Amino acid sequence: MARQYENIEMTGATQRDSVAYEMVADYTSVGKTVVLPLRGFSMRPFLEDNRDKALLAKVPRTLRRGDVIMARLARHGSFALHRITRVEGDMIEMCGDGNITPEVVRRQDVIAIALGFYRKGSRKLDSVDALSYRLYWHLWLMLKPLRRWLLLVWKTYRYPRQMFATLQDRIKRKTT
Repeated sequence: MARQYENIEMTGATQRDSVAYEMVADYTSVGKTVVLPLRGFSMRPFLEDNRDKALLAKVPRTLRRGDVIMARLARHGSFALHRITRVEGDMIEMCGDGNITPEVVRRQDVIAIALGFYRKGSRKLDSVDALSYRLYWHLWLMLKPLRRWLLLVWKTYRYPRQMFATLQDRIKRKTT
């Protein structure tokens, strides 16, 4: 039997506040799930700022390489949603898919784990248990030595395309 969750969806300005992240910790600790709009660029190219959402839940007893977690960063008290690259005892190394440098957190700093993502405005959950998702993160972690160059190519290709599309839209609006 599938486990039923009571979803809490956080929207608007509240999701930018540290209070919102404390709410995520509170809700997930009692077994509720939280749908959190994502902010920032650290999980590019898979997840986009202001476009995608994460379904977050209570942290299981064991965390594994490849899990996407929300953790409190000790050095400046902020929070990050990043992928685990290594687990050694109580220490967890995590890194955003769009980052080069990993961060280390303690197990007790992890406040939630991602069950899946709502991407590109879809209402369909991309589960972290799906084969396509697992293949993606295995491949992305294997390509870590090339990540800097892959991200550069991705940004070089993506931004001119977006700028061109925006320019085309502006020209269409002026001519109509």
